[in-house]
Amino acid sequence: MFEIYEPMEDSFLLAEHAKRYSKGFVLDVGTGPGIQAIAASEKADLVIGVDISREAIKLAMENALKQNVKDICFFESNLFDLFKKIETKKQFKNNFLKEIKNKKIHKFFEKKVLFDLIIFNPPYLPQDKGISDKSIYGGIKGHEILERFFSQASEYLKENGNILIVFSSLTKKEKIDELLQNYCFEFDKIDEKKLFFETLFIYLIKKSGLLKTLEKKGLKNTKKFARGHRGLLYISNLKKNKVVIKTKKPESKAKARIANETKWINVLNKHKIGPKLLFSGKGYFAYEFVKGDFILDFIEKNNRENIIKTIKNIFNQLYIMDKLKVDKEEMHHPVKHIIIDKKPVLIDFERCKITKKPKNVTQFCQFLMSGGTRVLLKQKGIKLNKDKIINLAKIYKKEQTKENLNKILSILN
Repeated sequence: MFEIYEPMEDSFLLAEHAKRYSKGFVLDVGTGPGIQAIAASEKADLVIGVDISREAIKLAMENALKQNVKDICFFESNLFDLFKKIETKKQFKNNFLKEIKNKKIHKFFEKKVLFDLIIFNPPYLPQDKGISDKSIYGGIKGHEILERFFSQASEYLKENGNILIVFSSLTKKEKIDELLQNYCFEFDKIDEKKLFFETLFIYLIKKSGLLKTLEKKGLKNTKKFARGHRGLLYISNLKKNKVVIKTKKPESKAKARIANETKWINVLNKHKIGPKLLFSGKGYFAYEFVKGDFILDFIEKNNRENIIKTIKNIFNQLYIMDKLKVDKEEMHHPVKHIIIDKKPVLIDFERCKITKKPKNVTQFCQFLMSGGTRVLLKQKGIKLNKDKIINLAKIYKKEQTKENLNKILSILN
């Protein structure tokens, strides 16, 4: 049993903007008594309202009939679940359409379900202990339902479509901003209203240029999964494979880092170094997702034989980079620059540059001799003679040959 949200200040504020931005095909998520859907119907070709509450759907239909609103339909659905079933289950779609007389609905579902405008007046308040009204509480922190919505909305929004939402300062505006950035949306605060105990915000949300580009290439479910010093990493699905997209952080002052990294990954891929570059564009590039552990985690989990084999592999990749006169610049502390599954993969090449004396191998020697790494290796039965490695690294530094590299590798046997 779900409560039906009684229209209040947030509903009426959002309805004003629903009228303004309504066009084409409109979806009202969590329609409740249908106030947003009815407001949008003034300019829309077709409005669909969905709600998890069957009682809310009945009330919305009654309200639409009272106001003699045409080309508006209401269905029971938890967020976008109805459309997922229609697109993935042929028999469900056939049975669903048999019961619908509206010709516009039939025509709409002939193609991929995409809307010009999606409206959502979500339950957005943080949960109060002992009270369970699902029409107003958006989860323990208030934003959980909105996050589920953002994670799915792009799939049902046209390329240049809009999303309208309302939420409260009690939900924490900074968190909503963060969630929208995490799902690669652009947004503007187009209205706000101060009440006695809270401030209401109306957001107009669009797909970012990057998100549009990725979706054109067939990528789905884009979400931020890591934040570096200068870059943002998003992860997407491309058919059955995971893809990582790297772009510059908006606040970063570093110049041309993405273009530089794209160039060097492309070069190094020819030598089987780095993650496989898939495609790139202005301000971003995409590569195959690399699964596995960071190097210290790998050492901790594995046996002596696997660790030695992996370290030698890393040294050989770094030797190739040295011969190419390419300096990665971060191998003295590569704790998040090497991912290891069946084999080690170097990542993060944004600081790569041509130099007469690259330091990839010698810096990695430094890393192996550093306190924490050396102790961890010793626990795995790998005892390294610090003085000997330092001397061999100095010899290698003067003459970067395969012979001198092998002298370093011999210590690992």
